[in-house]
Amino acid sequence: MKKMIALFLTMLLLAALSACAPQAESGTEETFTVPSDDASYVYTPAEDAEPLPGGATIALAAESGALESGPEALLWQGIQTFASQFGYTAQSYPYGASGAASAEEALRQAAESGAALVVCRGEEMALALFEIQANYPGVSYLLFDDEPHNADYTSYAMESSVHSVLFREEEVGYLAGYASVAEGYTGLGFVGTEEVPGVVRYCTGFLQGAQAAAQRQGEEVSMRIWFTGDIGDAGVVTSRMVEWYNNGTGVILASGGQLMQSAVEAVNQTGARAFATDWDQNALGERVLGSAVKCYNTAVQRQLYKFFSGGAAWDQQDAGQTERLGYTDGSVALAATTWRFNDFSERDYERLYEQLRNSELEVTAYSDLDTLPETPAVTVEIQN
Repeated sequence: MKKMIALFLTMLLLAALSACAPQAESGTEETFTVPSDDASYVYTPAEDAEPLPGGATIALAAESGALESGPEALLWQGIQTFASQFGYTAQSYPYGASGAASAEEALRQAAESGAALVVCRGEEMALALFEIQANYPGVSYLLFDDEPHNADYTSYAMESSVHSVLFREEEVGYLAGYASVAEGYTGLGFVGTEEVPGVVRYCTGFLQGAQAAAQRQGEEVSMRIWFTGDIGDAGVVTSRMVEWYNNGTGVILASGGQLMQSAVEAVNQTGARAFATDWDQNALGERVLGSAVKCYNTAVQRQLYKFFSGGAAWDQQDAGQTERLGYTDGSVALAATTWRFNDFSERDYERLYEQLRNSELEVTAYSDLDTLPETPAVTVEIQN
């Protein structure tokens, strides 16, 4: 009898523990995996999710050269992957010449094609979308890395047919800063194009990550910061980077334009290291320490699933709204296709990511350099 009672109590205890365990919500992915290879991602809906109807067309409007590599290429890959998996049609509308007028023409062609959703990215598309977003009833838009605005930034407007997606650059910058110092670099550099919010967030996130790692390891770190502006001569940028490398800088995070090309030239001359941003550029050479990436392929597939599972329309939460992606949903990462860190392991990266995702470590967004975060372990030199 005692054995029967003990067995009964054990079964009650197991049932209680099972009831307390967190359950995955219907229609969501059940487990979280720390992201490391955006290019290989394929969206998998929950087992009990309703099938998508398929049949509609998804269009991408982008500059033709951008479809070969970079963010637009990853968006196009994600659109094609999603279309193939769920029975949709993918169509691209490239334009040859850069500029808002050409971007607007490509966007109009995509909207007039009969596509249910038009995907686009960046400032030129934001300007174009500002002009045409109300002109094509029945067409919806997904804009990455910007919000619809006029040429002088005095007016922002977003129709209910538009959903904008921004990434938290400060969070991915933090990963790069922490990893660099954890790897043993105490002389850091940040080179950005314009002093605009997105690039500044990369910079200040890089600074915060370096501070966290330096404080943890008891290190003293220095960081040089330079925003090049419209300098026009890549050779000048390369020369400045070479000078930094020859005077104590071990690794430079480059953000914007063609700066990564200058960084690669500089590290090939000096034997130092460069850190890329936005997408996986580790293949540029063994002197590229890593890439702090926005997961465009991942994000667009998730957005497409959300759009079409909602009846080919943005729901109330997304219609005419901007969404910011980061650690919480695994939309920023260090690319691990080629892992060149020795002291900072992939397990260290996963542990750091979970600490950030669970808010055990905090990252603050700064949109300008007027107020920098406090970094007692990192001495900052701004060279503008």
